[in-house]
Amino acid sequence: MSRLNKAEDIIELAMMFQNSFRGLCISDIQEHFECSRRSAERMKTVLFEMFPDRIEEVETNDKKKRWRFVKGTMNSLITFNADDFANLEYLKGLSNDENKQKQLDELVAKIKALTPQNNSRALETDIEAILESEGFAVRQYSRVKTDSKTMELLRNAMLSFKKVQFNYDIDGTTKSITLNPYGIIIADKYYLVGYNDYVADLRLYKIDKISDLVMLDEYFEKDEKFSLPEYCKKSFGIYQEEPIDIALEFDKSVKDDVLNYHFHPTQKLKELDNGNIQVKFTSGGTYAICQELFKWGTNVKIKKPSSFKAYYKKYLSDVLNNL
Repeated sequence: MSRLNKAEDIIELAMMFQNSFRGLCISDIQEHFECSRRSAERMKTVLFEMFPDRIEEVETNDKKKRWRFVKGTMNSLITFNADDFANLEYLKGLSNDENKQKQLDELVAKIKALTPQNNSRALETDIEAILESEGFAVRQYSRVKTDSKTMELLRNAMLSFKKVQFNYDIDGTTKSITLNPYGIIIADKYYLVGYNDYVADLRLYKIDKISDLVMLDEYFEKDEKFSLPEYCKKSFGIYQEEPIDIALEFDKSVKDDVLNYHFHPTQKLKELDNGNIQVKFTSGGTYAICQELFKWGTNVKIKKPSSFKAYYKKYLSDVLNNL
């Protein structure tokens, strides 16, 4: 047996020690791994040496000694991947029993609660991709197509910290842009964000409007203070403005939709005494926020600030005047 197989067996044995309430004896190890008593003893010894303070002997009425892990020993080593969640979603889809579906939803929620927060967002994205590839999910929304070769070239440039150059239409004039690419924002369209040396500031470019893209053989130093998530927190969608404190109130008839909706990374949701849902966040991008609120129709009210309420009224008036 190879060392790799031995390591896998030890990990499997550790999981058995974690999951066993009544404990394992030597004969249990022999039977499971189909090995000699001597090999079973060796495996047990290795495990004892690895976790000297985490193994406890279980009191029994028989003559066989039994051991198990102290509760929670293996918790940090147990992980869940996208396939695990996708399989649960698939099983939920096979059942017509609403109670069973609800129980599976609760099970998924419990497992996700055990998943490290920095992995949860990636897992959700992976699950969507798996379900989509298996034909169980379809993305149904309008969006601009993006050339895969362009995306791959930008990815390589960002990984290698190399500048890019491309042509870009600005007010009917094609201009050559040289950029230090920092990241990509995905909204209704794909936007490239980077540092433009010519204007000495950050700029956004619609990737579908980029042409003749090349990666230069010239390296750049990325601003250590730049964080793409923090950059996005200042805006709603891709619109960068001075952030303002927004307070909204949604009607209780759309309560469930609002509680399961992501408006902004800084959002705070609260159920009010009247059953309505209060949503607060700090963001720029008033035009984009108006477009979002328009989708909720009469189910949302702007509570503050008054300046944004006036802006939204003008937005609606302009829409009506254009009919």
